[in-house]
Amino acid sequence: MGISLCMIVKNEQDWVEAAVHSVRSIVSEVIIVDTGSTDSTLDRIQALGLSPLKFEWKDSFAEARNASLEAATQPWILVLDADERIAPGDLAQIVRVTERTGADGYHLIQRNYVFGNQAPGWTRNAGDYEEGKSYAGYVDNPLIRLFRNSPNLRFHGAVHEIIDPSRLSRDLKFASIPVVIHHYGKVREQEYVASKQHFYLALGLKKIQEDPANSKAYFDLGIQYQELGRHAEACTCFERTFEMTKTPVALLYGAISEKRLRNYDSASKLLKRALKLGLDTFEVHLELGNVYLAQDELLSAGAEYSVCLKINPESPIAAFNQGLVQRRMGDARAAENLYERALQIDPTFRQAAVELAMLRAADKRYPEAIDLLKPVVEHHPELRDARLALATTYIQANNPDEALKVLAASSNMDAVALCLLGVAHFQKENLDEAQRLLEAALRQDRSLKDARVNLARIYERKGDHARAQRYMQSVTLTK
Repeated sequence: MGISLCMIVKNEQDWVEAAVHSVRSIVSEVIIVDTGSTDSTLDRIQALGLSPLKFEWKDSFAEARNASLEAATQPWILVLDADERIAPGDLAQIVRVTERTGADGYHLIQRNYVFGNQAPGWTRNAGDYEEGKSYAGYVDNPLIRLFRNSPNLRFHGAVHEIIDPSRLSRDLKFASIPVVIHHYGKVREQEYVASKQHFYLALGLKKIQEDPANSKAYFDLGIQYQELGRHAEACTCFERTFEMTKTPVALLYGAISEKRLRNYDSASKLLKRALKLGLDTFEVHLELGNVYLAQDELLSAGAEYSVCLKINPESPIAAFNQGLVQRRMGDARAAENLYERALQIDPTFRQAAVELAMLRAADKRYPEAIDLLKPVVEHHPELRDARLALATTYIQANNPDEALKVLAASSNMDAVALCLLGVAHFQKENLDEAQRLLEAALRQDRSLKDARVNLARIYERKGDHARAQRYMQSVTLTK
């Protein structure tokens, strides 16, 4: 049985060729609909020996996808995006199900690789696919992407368009196969991801204007607002979704945005209501733990994270957050073990590396702390907390030259950075420069006790005992 590969593209010059190559050995034809590329996408497609179809964009992904389906001539259709791939080892399963009678369509596993480990549904990457080896984790989403070529099977939705069985004839049968579609949309360049989010937001707003009774449109719009950090608007969308559907997952997402707005009581009420409605999931307990932690209710937070670790022992964020609880409760050893566990699960977990390094530095295990922090700073120079932690550790280890190198690469000379620079120069006996920097730090932030203490020491060294005493007294007064 032949298969048509159907794809829609716009400005995918760096991606489209690899997507086609990943499945070309099993498809009989390739249908690519271009919705207005202005880069070299069309040239890349033509270099593959293909003739792209031009489609006038109508603010609907579903319409564009359906145009590709209309052009398909083979009995089966496989749908991919340009930033998706299927591994060679999974292709045979696709061929097998198209050669037998049975379902009208199949759910495949869209594996969305992500940076960070806090996305709902995050799963540790076991490294079983070469296509995903660069990423610590992913979020799986089953989608019908392989189906019979029939006019009864079409996409719906201007954005986040899907083949939706609930909107199709009950006579149609759907099944699942363990074929992974590797999707890189969330790990592409930051500018692309941001522009896509704003684009989806505009489409989502238009969709609601056209169909105000569509609960999924409100939920999808809430997700876009949330991803863009517009949490008050996200809350409104999730509240509307729940009013229309009574689906508790809307309460979960609403709680996430309420938490980001620091409306902890509202977030807690939403999460507890979701639990009462039967949404007893890892994500609900994690967010409830986060709310308790933000309110410094440590015992309650720890209890929720314990539930999370029972549900998913391989969760780095639950282990890490439990470590934060233990550190605040004074159990540094338990916190260290939990941070180590979080890093074992997700070696890219930067916040865990920083927290673990700070614990080891406090225990005067400076080389271990530096070994943890250096890779984080080298790969992510924009991370202020990691850079300042590394500089602090070098100072604690009496290595001011390395501390100065770390701080020199910083573009943000805030009060803390100025204070650390001053302390490093003090260690090098550059008293005048140290004094200048520490006084500059205090002008930005009068509460910096380290700056006051070190200025007192500098004035003591310079013989100005009266001024040294005043600085030490000010430290006592600000405790």
